Amino acid sequence: MVRRPNILCLDFDGTIMRYEDPPEHFHPAVIAVLNDLREHGVRWIANSGRSFEGQAEIIRHCVEERGLRHWPAAIISNESYIHLRNGDDYKPWSEWNGQATEWARAVNRELQQSRREDLEALIDRHAPEGVYLREDGTVFKVNGVPEEREAFILDLQRLLESVPHADLINNGEWVVVIHKRLGKGNALRAWLMHAQVDADCVLAVGDHGNDLSMLDGTVTPHVACPGNAYPAVLEAVRRAGGYVAGTDGPEGTVEAFRHFFDHVNLGL
Repeated sequence: MVRRPNILCLDFDGTIMRYEDPPEHFHPAVIAVLNDLREHGVRWIANSGRSFEGQAEIIRHCVEERGLRHWPAAIISNESYIHLRNGDDYKPWSEWNGQATEWARAVNRELQQSRREDLEALIDRHAPEGVYLREDGTVFKVNGVPEEREAFILDLQRLLESVPHADLINNGEWVVVIHKRLGKGNALRAWLMHAQVDADCVLAVGDHGNDLSMLDGTVTPHVACPGNAYPAVLEAVRRAGGYVAGTDGPEGTVEAFRHFFDHVNLGL
């Protein structure tokens, strides 16, 4: 029997963020739900492609200026790295983060060195707006019409077939090469093992391509997305038997909260 979720795993951009009235912050209704669920023993973790520092700054602002009373138990950053709540602060989970760094460096070294000529040919052919060849990451900024972006991604996928353990994630205009053991879904699995939490206790909510690995039903059966999520996300959530909101953005996320926590008076 599948249990009700008692942990939330939340993406940021497109899922819970509001950008009017800067600095950017969580939608007020999301803050209200998180505060209410805290009183019912529901924990949450942040899982964003943003950096740890960027997420921590937003969370701190929401606590100090927006009324958030519920700190996340962990922050997953850059689709790979985990910081754990430690008293009033966060500390990196060194064991996992060190292994994640090794995996990231290995796959990107293989791509950037052993497949250098093919990579340069791909860049010349498509001329992406930005190319960032880092030791632990190969990142492209690809603007233009969707058809051109899809053509770039298809060519990159063909190239990665010859790079052991390589995978890619697409988050809007950003395309990132990662190790197959990384990504939001795998990082969530690692945290669940560390926290000794069963996967069917988690509700994961996201909206874009980099959220697919935590929304396809392979990590947790409880998945949801806003109504305006990326088409591949809508399809994955429906296929997993999850909840697709009728409303968009953060309002859709709040709708999903109401669906999964219909036994709780959220006070909205």
